[in-house]
Amino acid sequence: MNDHRQNIIVAAFDQFRQYGFKSVTMDDLARPIGVSKKTLYELFRDKDELVLETVKYMLHENQMQTEAAFNASQNAVEQIIKILQLMECMVRGLNMVCYMEMQKFYPSAYKFLQMHKQEFLYKCVSENLKQGISEGLYREDIDIEIITRFRMESALIVFQNNIFPQDQYDIVKVNVQIFANYMYGIASIKGHKLITKHFDEINKK
Repeated sequence: MNDHRQNIIVAAFDQFRQYGFKSVTMDDLARPIGVSKKTLYELFRDKDELVLETVKYMLHENQMQTEAAFNASQNAVEQIIKILQLMECMVRGLNMVCYMEMQKFYPSAYKFLQMHKQEFLYKCVSENLKQGISEGLYREDIDIEIITRFRMESALIVFQNNIFPQDQYDIVKVNVQIFANYMYGIASIKGHKLITKHFDEINKK
C-alpha cells in the first residue's frame, strides 16, 4: 500500500476513534494530517471508502495482536486473559458511538466487520473452547457451536452505546464484567481456580 495513503488511514483512525465517524468531515481530517481535501479525494473515492479502510486497519491490527497473544499463552484461560487486556487498550479512549454510526451510516465498513467476526473471531473462540476442554479448564458439556456464537455476540455488546451509554458507565469495567461472566460460565472447577488467580493478579495491579 502507498505509504502516504497508509499514513492518512492511521491518522484518520485516531480522529474517528475519538470523535466518531459521522461528526468528522474530510476537512477535519485534512487539516491535522497536513494535506488538502483534494489530496484526500485523489487517494480515497469518498469518506465511505476512508471509513472502510480505517476499519480494515483496526481489525488487521487487532488480528495480529490476538494471534500474538494466543501464541504467547500457556493455556486457554491465559489466552482469554490476554485478550481481555487487549480489549481494555482498545476500548479506553474509544468513542462508543463508532459502532452504532458504522452500523447505521457506513454499510461497507459494517459488512466487513461482520465478515471478520464470522471468520476470524469465530475461529478464535471455537479453537479456544476446544483447547480449554482438552486441558480440563472448561466444562466438557459445552456445545462449542452455541457458545462460540454466544461469545461472538456478547463481545460486541460493550460497543453498543445504546445499551451502555458512555456517560453512564465505565466501559473498561463493563468489558471486564462481560469477560468474567463468560469465563466463569464455561470453566471447570480447575479452570475456575485458574481464572480467579488471574483476576486476583490483575486486581493487585
